Amino acid sequence: MKARREQARNVPGEPDALEGAGVMETFEKAVLAARIADEMKAENIAVLNVTGICNFTDCFLVLSCGSSLQLRGVAHKIERGLREHGIRPISSSGYNTTGWIVLDYGDVVIHLFHPETRGYYRLESLWADAKKVKWNP
Repeated sequence: MKARREQARNVPGEPDALEGAGVMETFEKAVLAARIADEMKAENIAVLNVTGICNFTDCFLVLSCGSSLQLRGVAHKIERGLREHGIRPISSSGYNTTGWIVLDYGDVVIHLFHPETRGYYRLESLWADAKKVKWNP
């Protein structure tokens, strides 16, 4: 799993995540993405610390968007915002669907949902042992 997290770190040849500080830490990255989503009017934003209870990531960011257009817009804005810090996703999926987009950054996995889809999959219930990370918009 460590190699997967390291793969999600800064892109070689691009600026460090934090000026003079090296790589952006996991929860800093998640909170930055949460703030971007908040600026784009996403709703019910939750940052979940799944370290030690999930074997493929350390953090989930889960949020809702009211329409497919908003889903894609928020996802693109998060990708652009993190790219400004030299951080690119390992993979992304769902841009061509209507209810769920996933941006996988290795140590942070971002789930953007339509409210009905979020209610159906109930990730927060599935990962109920996760601790919520407090953040300020």
